[in-house]
Amino acid sequence: MTVSKELGVADPPLFEGLQHLHGFLLCKAAQAVTVFVERDLSPLHVTMRQFGVLAVVAAEPGLNQRAVGNRLRINRMTIVALVDTLEGTGLMERRRGPDRRSLALHLTERGIVRLREAQEVLAEVHREFLSPLSAEEREALRKLLVRLVVVRQPGL
Repeated sequence: MTVSKELGVADPPLFEGLQHLHGFLLCKAAQAVTVFVERDLSPLHVTMRQFGVLAVVAAEPGLNQRAVGNRLRINRMTIVALVDTLEGTGLMERRRGPDRRSLALHLTERGIVRLREAQEVLAEVHREFLSPLSAEEREALRKLLVRLVVVRQPGL
């Protein structure tokens, strides 16, 4: 049994009969890290998906919504809602694009600051979450996950 730091109670062990299923374990790992990410990003009023949008736009200012959604593998309706929220909170702005039919996305100064803060939070979350692994194991896990996500991601 493990002791939950936040609740101070013992967690039941993970059912051994499912521990041979990679997909089950990947889901459980995603659930666990999501709890940490949501908890630690909430004071910044940013979600993990919003962070992804901010990071892509910071790296490639001027992309349109469709391109950002494609890079993150987020469907059109979801990316519109994310950008609407980020624009509404003053972290991002839409500007007329070069072809005048599309809108280019750019971070505001506030968005740049918020992205940096979120990057620091996520770096700490990942250090904490991956602390049971050595540096070599963390890198091996990252490479394996990238390979799985790139090759096996279903289309939207």
